[in-house]
Amino acid sequence: MAAGEQTILFLNRRGNSRALVCVNCGHAPECPRCSARLTYHSANGRLMCHYCGFSRPAPSRCPDCGGPLKRIGTGTQKVQEELSALLPETAIDRMDADTVSAVNTHEKILTHFSQDRVPVLLGTQMVAKGLNLPGVTLVGVLDGDLSLYGGGYRAAETTFNMLTQVVGRAGRGDAPGEAILQTMQPEHPVIALAAKQDYDGFYELEIQLRQRLGYPPFGDLAVITFTGQEEDRVLRGAQKLRDSLVACLSRAPYRDRHCGILGPAPCPVPKINYHFRYRLTLRCRMDRDLRALLASMLRQFGRDGENRGVTAFVDVNGFD
Repeated sequence: MAAGEQTILFLNRRGNSRALVCVNCGHAPECPRCSARLTYHSANGRLMCHYCGFSRPAPSRCPDCGGPLKRIGTGTQKVQEELSALLPETAIDRMDADTVSAVNTHEKILTHFSQDRVPVLLGTQMVAKGLNLPGVTLVGVLDGDLSLYGGGYRAAETTFNMLTQVVGRAGRGDAPGEAILQTMQPEHPVIALAAKQDYDGFYELEIQLRQRLGYPPFGDLAVITFTGQEEDRVLRGAQKLRDSLVACLSRAPYRDRHCGILGPAPCPVPKINYHFRYRLTLRCRMDRDLRALLASMLRQFGRDGENRGVTAFVDVNGFD
């Protein structure tokens, strides 16, 4: 800042705090529509669900026992508040889903940051990729391992990609750049390789792991998701399709295929907007015959009257 240069701070979580938790009884307000805790947003003093959009005013005391509520976790709003307290004379631009709108667009925020030489740009994934800002010489990554254990076989790839992209925003002009990664796992190979921008090293690490586990590109993961407003009906439908699939795979021409079936099990977020969600996971090589079998079974599932109100769909090698 003293040199007139600019900084990008990256945190892949919007809002102020991940949740409000009672210090006495441990109660944390949850969304009535989803199986997820509500995120506290200090800008409007409300609790919001990032899945369905539900929001309500944040209570001043615990609704269960009347105890005090503590903010847990950190989001971009909280970082902006702390920066403003530490550097009260410093202008700070924030770019996340709460600040970007049809009026306040990405382009408007970036133009203001670049042309007005705003010292700090704070944001989520929106500031990580594709930005060419010559004035930026420092990038700071907060909670750099946040996505490392987020689930899904692409977690390491996503984390490495995100970190290397945001680190690359520093030093794109004439002045050299520097990046600082904050992490609870500084010795983790993915974090260490991302810090060194070692793409070849990460490839060798990841490809060996995927080969051992039979993950893409050495195999396929097909996830069949079932959703509906009646949990019992959703679970029964998933179990019925699983039993039919097991029976089909035990007969020709599928019996020689190595195909493992897991589930049905609740999705990582079991309920979204009053809809319960279960899934089957198939680990196999998804060839033409198997694709045709799944398509046929899904059509039969939709025609079965017992599955009324339940939707089923398949995603092959998805990101969840």
